[in-house]
Amino acid sequence: KLAGPAMRAAGGRFLARGMPARAFEQGALERLTVIEFDSVAAAVAAYEGEAYQAALRVLGDGAVRDLRIIEAAPAA
Repeated sequence: KLAGPAMRAAGGRFLARGMPARAFEQGALERLTVIEFDSVAAAVAAYEGEAYQAALRVLGDGAVRDLRIIEAAPAA
């Protein structure tokens, strides 16, 4: 309830959320969320921001998270 609003307030746009329809090779059938930011710096700032860190403290060990920040490929 806290993490989503924290990401939106930091400029994040939710592109996908839910369980994968399929997973291949090393993929895992685990809930996934894809959030777009204007830059890597904006994504890092959102993660390190007080609002998201507060959400993590509330959740505690309630979930295992695997968070990755990637830089998008230039548009073709």
